[in-house]
Amino acid sequence: MKRLLKLSKASLFFYFLLIFISVEAFNKIYYFYVNGDFIVQKAVKLLALGLMLGIFLIKNPRKLLLPVLLIACFVLGQFFLPDAFVFSSVIGFSRYFFFLIMIMFFADFQQLNLRNLNPIFKFWELFLWVNNLVILLAVIFNLSLFKAYLGGRWGYNGLLMVSSNSTYFYLVAFLYFLIRFPKTYFKRVLFWLTLIAALCTGTKSIYLGILLFSLVALLSLQVPKKIKWSLTLGVIFLGIASMFLLFSSELFTGIIQEDGWLSAVLSYRNELLMKDTLPYIQENWRTLHYFIGGLSQPLARPQLELIDLFLYFGAFGMLLYLYLFFKNYFNFSLKAREIAFYVVLLTVPLITGNFFYNASVPIYLILLKLVIKERELTSHTIRSNQKLKPV
Repeated sequence: MKRLLKLSKASLFFYFLLIFISVEAFNKIYYFYVNGDFIVQKAVKLLALGLMLGIFLIKNPRKLLLPVLLIACFVLGQFFLPDAFVFSSVIGFSRYFFFLIMIMFFADFQQLNLRNLNPIFKFWELFLWVNNLVILLAVIFNLSLFKAYLGGRWGYNGLLMVSSNSTYFYLVAFLYFLIRFPKTYFKRVLFWLTLIAALCTGTKSIYLGILLFSLVALLSLQVPKKIKWSLTLGVIFLGIASMFLLFSSELFTGIIQEDGWLSAVLSYRNELLMKDTLPYIQENWRTLHYFIGGLSQPLARPQLELIDLFLYFGAFGMLLYLYLFFKNYFNFSLKAREIAFYVVLLTVPLITGNFFYNASVPIYLILLKLVIKERELTSHTIRSNQKLKPV
């Protein structure tokens, strides 16, 4: 424990990133061949949660006061449910709690330097190379192992476990290049390979996110207006064409004809809300639950992010959760285009869900945060060197 306490936050994050991604890749292969979860993945995240909570208790226990209040909301909400503390609901809460604790734990990086960041970004890019190539090979040879969906829906996500994870992974990967290399991203082979692989995942959210990210990037380009608007119209046309091809597929055409556009766009989340979520609330909730939440059947979640948070934590708990997230994550300076990027990134979960519910997403968000921290460190170094130069 003493050695862990001496590790810098950047070094600890590197180990988290390395282990989480590696274990998930093994889990994808294990699940395909054995048809069962790789228990090591759950054990690793449980140990990581215990480690972060232990360090908080030793170094700064006061930071846990508000998370404990969230635990109280969950416990009290469960206590007044007919089916209290069902194992699946406890697991669901632990996912939300893990996300928040990781964001709070890596809120600040003391003694951060460029040397600490290099191995993090090198490993991230290495995994991008590997996963992108795996996806392309899977598309070419129709490899079932690396498919994103069961059944007839098209899409490949490589070594990533679930489609929601691949959605946020590739949205962050796209932003990694746009933010870290704002003037040269289009010259990098890995950027284009990542874009192609992202489009091969087959998720509507990725298509929408990439379209909006591209528009923000183009509108912020320092080029003549005629070129800028020509490129913007080109991106809009390609986006519309991609969505048209997606919804022209046999699967989505059938959904549109039988259940309408909204069901096709939201992947039946609207029907889940009406048929499962609202009846669950009417049958199981008391007045108190509207303030503190309470969910004993996680399958009743419509997977629409704010509604899911409301189900678990109620109005009070949801506002507390969002406050802790924004306060601990957004403690760095952002340029106007980067604010627009984050607005898009945080809008996607409103129709996709599983953002706060996914234990891998905080890792991706923190990596994106480190990209911006790298820029701050570089600017600071340049200013310091200029001051040291003789006049």
